[in-house]
Amino acid sequence: MEKDLVSVIIAAYNAEPYLSRCLDSVLNQTYRNIEVIVIDDASTDNTLSILKAYATKDSRITVLKMEKNSGAPAARNKGKAVAKGAFVTTIDADDAIAEDAIESSVKEMKNNPELDVVIYSVIRIEQETGKRTPFPINKNVPNRPMTGEEACYWSLQWDIPGFSLTRSPLELDMQEETTYGQYGDETTTHLLFLKARKVMIGKGVYYYYQNPASYTKKVSYKRFEILECRLSMKRHLVNLGADSKLIKRYEVKRWRDLIGSCFLYWKNKKAFTEEEGRNIEKRLQDNYATFRFANLPITEALKPRFVMLPTFKLFYLQLCCVFKLGLIHTDH
Repeated sequence: MEKDLVSVIIAAYNAEPYLSRCLDSVLNQTYRNIEVIVIDDASTDNTLSILKAYATKDSRITVLKMEKNSGAPAARNKGKAVAKGAFVTTIDADDAIAEDAIESSVKEMKNNPELDVVIYSVIRIEQETGKRTPFPINKNVPNRPMTGEEACYWSLQWDIPGFSLTRSPLELDMQEETTYGQYGDETTTHLLFLKARKVMIGKGVYYYYQNPASYTKKVSYKRFEILECRLSMKRHLVNLGADSKLIKRYEVKRWRDLIGSCFLYWKNKKAFTEEEGRNIEKRLQDNYATFRFANLPITEALKPRFVMLPTFKLFYLQLCCVFKLGLIHTDH
């Protein structure tokens, strides 16, 4: 089984505090025939030094460097360009995998030639407390290999995890979305599932460390990139001729992210400059204009405590009242 090379791609930016944990978990895999491609995304800490030290001790490691900080998706694309494995897996630099995660996943692939993607069983770990929680997989997710369309459907609202090991022709032919910062990798995962022949959730464990200081937790103007990213994903689904049930399901995801973005802006309005505030309000308004009442389930369009209204201004004023009264606590 180990005659098949597995490419492990890791994008690292200012990963000094946890990079060794990630690398050790990969290098200690029971499946030994791996190449580890780590891309330093122009870090300003000791990330590159740590990588070079590891590379001198283990010839399986290749270190690449971005000329400027470009985000994890762009860094991973650089790694994909040199990957040689029959299988590919990407791991975040602040996460880790169980020692048999790759061996278990490759074994599943070998037992089922139609499998293109084996999803890891994810354990969430709170960075500060160490508390562990299994990823809450929707009880309706089939306990069998799924079609790519089924897997995409369940991934659209993250009822299944997104971390996986993939056959290289599928993974390497798909460049990650780089336009929308860290959110672009979600688009890549959805489309990867959609284009796969078969997808299953395996037994290999991925340890996902939840960091409160991560990109998607900070109060930042860039957080609102999620609006355009979600709209771009919808366009992908439409252009690929995806089933209407997938598109409707994703509309719910987009709608909830719009509400979350409104809450983020309302709660942190003073953190933004006047120009940023105007731009955010325009982005929210433009995104709201892409929704149609008929395309949303009644349970979403007529939410208890608020409803979809003819103009964004009225809708936002309504939400502000709801937020102020503490009737909704949301974020994305």
